[in-house]
Amino acid sequence: MTHSSVVTVNELNFEDEVLGSPVPVLIDVSTAWCGPCKMAAPVVAELAQQHQGRLKVVAIDGDESPDLVARLGVRGFPTFLGYVGGQKVESAAGFYGKKKLAELSARLLSKQD
Repeated sequence: MTHSSVVTVNELNFEDEVLGSPVPVLIDVSTAWCGPCKMAAPVVAELAQQHQGRLKVVAIDGDESPDLVARLGVRGFPTFLGYVGGQKVESAAGFYGKKKLAELSARLLSKQD
């Protein structure tokens, strides 16, 4: 599910990795059994590589971190969340292709400026 440039996040490191990040964060909330999650994974990894240093891309496993997922208000998989300065600024449920995810990433990057 994760790629080398995608950081795995759970209850233990969420605050440091997401809320304390100096750059915008794109969160991929997925599960191993979810078909659309599997389709999104290479796109998420590509975005992480493409925006390395400017956008942090993290993955939360919905099965391994159910309390965190509930706290974030996630109701289905995959869900993509965007955080800037420790605040949630974007939310998108479902995977609708590379273009939509790239647009979400671009919005996050623009909110940092």
